[in-house]
Amino acid sequence: MINDPKSAHFIAWTEPGTSFVVSNVGEFSRSILGSHFKHNNFSSFVRQLNMYGFHKINRTPRAQRTSSDAQAIDTWEFSHHKFLRGRPDLLDEIKRKALLEGQGGVNVGLESVRARVELPGEVASQLGTMREDYRRVWEVLMAERRKNERLTGLLRTLWDVVGKGFPGSRESTFSS
Repeated sequence: MINDPKSAHFIAWTEPGTSFVVSNVGEFSRSILGSHFKHNNFSSFVRQLNMYGFHKINRTPRAQRTSSDAQAIDTWEFSHHKFLRGRPDLLDEIKRKALLEGQGGVNVGLESVRARVELPGEVASQLGTMREDYRRVWEVLMAERRKNERLTGLLRTLWDVVGKGFPGSRESTFSS
């Protein structure tokens, strides 16, 4: 497909030949995918590439992307360390990622399972910090609660002493 002159305006090698670019994704899906696959769904095409170890290359950092850059939005670049221009001998080494037998007989990619189980280091660090902050807040809350109970007891005692000294004084409103 990439070396087919009929699809050259949709899919082509980059200058160094270490990756390829798909342009005009909508037209590529309608014109090219259907003739090479059972579908013309670009998302399915990308998923297949990912299953064989291809990676999407983002040339523009996220913060610098704008919605007005329509060509960049409609252009996707992919690479695989064994998919190189002029090296058909490496194609046999491109294999589907190993599958792991999941629960209920569902096959799940090993990388997908790892991504769900392992927290990235920064998130785990933030979680540890939040737990420590929560523990400190809890300790302060419990200390304030103990102070409040002591003050309530002191006020009861004070009311009992002062309240009894006045004729006609009512019973303490602090009684439990």
